[in-house]
Amino acid sequence: MLLEDIESKKEILDEEQYNIPSYITDNLRYPLYEWQRRALENFLVNEITREKKKSKGEKQNPNHLMFNMATGSGKTLVMAALILYYYKQGFRNFIFFVNQNAILGKTQANFINGSHNKYLFKENIVIDGKRICIREVDVFSNSSDDIQIKFTTIQKLHNDIYKESENALLLSDLQKRDLILIGDEAHHLNASTAKKKKEQTEIETPSFIGELKDSAKDDDIEKSWETTICNYILGKKGKDGVSYAAEQNRNALLEFTATIPRNDLIQEKYEDKIITKFELKDFVEAKCTKHIRLVRSNLEQKERVLQALLLNWYRYRIGVDYGIPNFKPVILFRSKEIENSKADYQWFLTLCKNVKGADFGFVKKLSKIKNDSDDQADKTYSFDGRIFERIRLYMEERKISFENVAAYIRESFQERNIVITNSKTNKTQKEKTDGEIDYLLNSLEDRSNHIRAIFTVQRLTEGWDVLNLYDIVRLYTGRDTDYKNKKVGSHTTSEVQLIGRGVRYYPFAYKDKEKGRRKFDDDLQNELRILEEFYFHSEDEEKYISDLSNELKNRGLMQDKRTQKTFNVKEKYQSFLNGMYFFVNEKKENPNRRLKTLPKDFKNLPAFEWSIKGLYSEVQAVNLSQKEDTLYISDSAPTKTKAISFAEIPRHIKYKVIHRLNANSSSYFNYENVCKRFNVDSMDDFLNFVKDAKICISAPMKFEDIPNAELLKMCEGFMLYLQRELESYDKPYIGSDFKLVKFSDVFSFDDEKGKIGFKKEKMILIDDENDDAKENKRLEKELKNEDWYMLDSFWGSEEERKLIEYIKSRKSNIEDKYKSFQLLRNEEVYKIFDFETGQGFQPDFLLLLQGRNGNNNAYYQVFVEPKGKHLAGEDNDGWKEKFLLEISKRYGLKHVIVEKSNEYILIGLPFFNDTDKEIKERFDAEFKQTLKISC
Repeated sequence: MLLEDIESKKEILDEEQYNIPSYITDNLRYPLYEWQRRALENFLVNEITREKKKSKGEKQNPNHLMFNMATGSGKTLVMAALILYYYKQGFRNFIFFVNQNAILGKTQANFINGSHNKYLFKENIVIDGKRICIREVDVFSNSSDDIQIKFTTIQKLHNDIYKESENALLLSDLQKRDLILIGDEAHHLNASTAKKKKEQTEIETPSFIGELKDSAKDDDIEKSWETTICNYILGKKGKDGVSYAAEQNRNALLEFTATIPRNDLIQEKYEDKIITKFELKDFVEAKCTKHIRLVRSNLEQKERVLQALLLNWYRYRIGVDYGIPNFKPVILFRSKEIENSKADYQWFLTLCKNVKGADFGFVKKLSKIKNDSDDQADKTYSFDGRIFERIRLYMEERKISFENVAAYIRESFQERNIVITNSKTNKTQKEKTDGEIDYLLNSLEDRSNHIRAIFTVQRLTEGWDVLNLYDIVRLYTGRDTDYKNKKVGSHTTSEVQLIGRGVRYYPFAYKDKEKGRRKFDDDLQNELRILEEFYFHSEDEEKYISDLSNELKNRGLMQDKRTQKTFNVKEKYQSFLNGMYFFVNEKKENPNRRLKTLPKDFKNLPAFEWSIKGLYSEVQAVNLSQKEDTLYISDSAPTKTKAISFAEIPRHIKYKVIHRLNANSSSYFNYENVCKRFNVDSMDDFLNFVKDAKICISAPMKFEDIPNAELLKMCEGFMLYLQRELESYDKPYIGSDFKLVKFSDVFSFDDEKGKIGFKKEKMILIDDENDDAKENKRLEKELKNEDWYMLDSFWGSEEERKLIEYIKSRKSNIEDKYKSFQLLRNEEVYKIFDFETGQGFQPDFLLLLQGRNGNNNAYYQVFVEPKGKHLAGEDNDGWKEKFLLEISKRYGLKHVIVEKSNEYILIGLPFFNDTDKEIKERFDAEFKQTLKISC
């Protein structure tokens, strides 16, 4: 299998050989997640392999790869990176194709529209010092050096080739070009493979089904994929099946899908094509999805809809309470047929227009937490109502009435804020949306997007990017099991696909936690958990819920293997730890944060220098036998230098520059950033804040005569200079020095049965069939009998297990130097804060040593952090290693702290990794040298 071969090659190759080039990372708008980096690294390894084969004269088929990546995991950013890569290799022509127009429009905006909130590239794409444009084209041009992308569907691409009409792609032209073909939602594109027998090898012509009309069957559209794309365009094959210009064929086909069909023939087809795998279960485990809650009730439709609206109100309120900007939770209502959807839409408008507080009387019964053993429990509703109990308590504490909730619904769910996925001009029996609706559906998170509810049937099951969808309400009953094939029916499958869209995580900032991942898996009582939960509302149909739940688990979207696990300090160590002192530090405001006094500092800021040339003309004569001569004709007026303050630049120039810069939504100068960062109420306040900054202009004219175009360039240059200056010292927090406190002040101690004992409870994902789980159980059993391991339980990663094995193998060497030693796993209890930025992290292990060289009063606290190779670099957790080494530099053996006649020594070791030779050797050397242990 290709993927296995690549992983093996990565072990042999030097990492620098497959590092992602800077011309890719520098031109992408967003940083790459580790799974996106892995996909690109695998691709680069494959490119190295192909180049080696090419240099040896080995014949190769056109490059055909499959990127198997989960919905929402950032496939399009990987596509953007690959476009940049192939441009650098000399390719200019790209065809992006899918199986439906709806997906096409969304992707076009991501690649082409620089002002779109999901645009994938930096504002200016620069490769080899040259600015590159991305252009959408109908036909390819030979005269352009830009990136040319043809966006199309399989149906249209087939018809263009079949009909050979004017201003359309001609097969004869395509077969003369070097093309990169990008196919999204590729699980649709294998109809021929799925249906043919292995012995079928004949090549069909593009006329095998003639023109594909609007009424064409899906099977016919998908069948054209392998014939039109694979054979005629990628393979450049003629009607006789012989490849055109086979020796010079540089074409490549890059397929992307979240799901490769389980058909044996398809699986076999892609064995040598899958370049990366990051499936839904991996996405869920990476904490990049919401948790799924299936809400089933025997409520009437009105009450079922109102419970979803109540949840919507509660989420909105929590977002407001915690200062999450522009948070707008969205609800989707799913009907069975188009006509049902239209009727449901009208019914919902009437409900929201007339809703009253009294309509929520049913919630009082929902909020009773049901106890199955209580015969007197209210049996009216079959529903776990704990969330509604929380909502009622929230309302009572803040004296909020249901009339307030009703007012919110009447205001938020007006007709202008609700969309139905069926355009008014559509005359077909299929759902069809127009461009305006498509734009609204694919920009739901935008500040200016007012949509709060969506009514749909099938339209949004694929190709829809949404982060702030939190509820789906099923407005019909019944199940459609496919008894013949013993699988769930199409409606259940499409609902799972919809849920797959909705579970994408909505990123928000909270303390020092990562913005784009779940934060409260182990904090069950945190109010913000509601923003990490997705709810699917349906009637209480047991068999349907069972089908849905099983299908969600099959696809890796839902996990029911989390269990609560308790970690206790072994009893023999309880009193020892309780009397021990421990190093801690704190996150605190940076007293030297210069933003607080910037108005004074701006006068002393080095002046921004800008030169303006007069009129000029440049003629370059190229002489093949001599050096090139350049004739430069310019305005001969003398250059004068003038110093001005930023305040002297005209206001309209400043605002035009800010508008330009803010075309990128992540701009440093966008309104929200400026107001929050500088504690101002308006952009005018901010401009006044920096008015004293100096600009030094060299120009052959008076300042008043400088053209607006030059002022705009100068002002934009100044703003970027100002950003660099501000970022260099805008460090709002720092980490304090370490101090000694009692161990019991750091770690929670529970008073239970007269004993004081440390205990930590965590929710752990345990899959007994997983090799990791088996290894964890084996090691946990072993560690129970090891005196040096302080906890009675263990559950960790492979790197953490390797670290424990490393310590275990050196037990006798450690005991030769120290009176005693213990290894304590930090079960997300203890946090330390980076000296420079105040950023916190929880070191995985603390190695506690006592009494080196006979000094029984010396205690060592050593931070040990196992780290996977992919996380050890500067782009990820490299700052943590720098912090650990800085701890050793500031403290260590040369800076001993004495407390009650005992010496306390604090040490931080570099990252531990058992598989990376360089990291392991660095750790090993520091372990021996710093702790004076011979191994």
